[in-house]
Amino acid sequence: MEINSNYQSISSIHQEIALKKSQLATIDKKEIEKSVFEKNDTVNISDNKYDENDYERVLEKFKNLDAQTRTHEQTHASLANTLGAINYNYQTGPDGKLYATGGHVRLDTSIPQDEEAAIAKLDDLAKAATASEGLSGADAMIARTANLNKMLLMSKQEGENYDNK
Repeated sequence: MEINSNYQSISSIHQEIALKKSQLATIDKKEIEKSVFEKNDTVNISDNKYDENDYERVLEKFKNLDAQTRTHEQTHASLANTLGAINYNYQTGPDGKLYATGGHVRLDTSIPQDEEAAIAKLDDLAKAATASEGLSGADAMIARTANLNKMLLMSKQEGENYDNK
């Protein structure tokens, strides 16, 4: 009898272990489902944090930058001789249209042989480079160079006038 009861107790122990394993597997499965659900649940596509006012503000910024950029480059081009058309850098706005966000125009920086014409042209270059608001590094460099060349020409004229006296 003793052997039979040992078999029953061992058998019942194995059954309990199997039952516990099954329960643990069920708990693990629920935890996995819960974690997957939580990951998917945290991203709520319908909860849009942006509204129509944000869209309009961004679009308005693109339009303003486009207008400022075009005015800036056209001002440079209108005040001095250019070597070609104005080149613009574009970026696509939220409405799918292209907006000018930067640009440049090549100014004619050649200096005529006639000193008076050269001084007048250097004045025009300096004026064209500094006429727009938001002076860029290139604008400042052109203005500086034009002013320096003008000073050199004027000092050369003064030196010649001094030598002639």
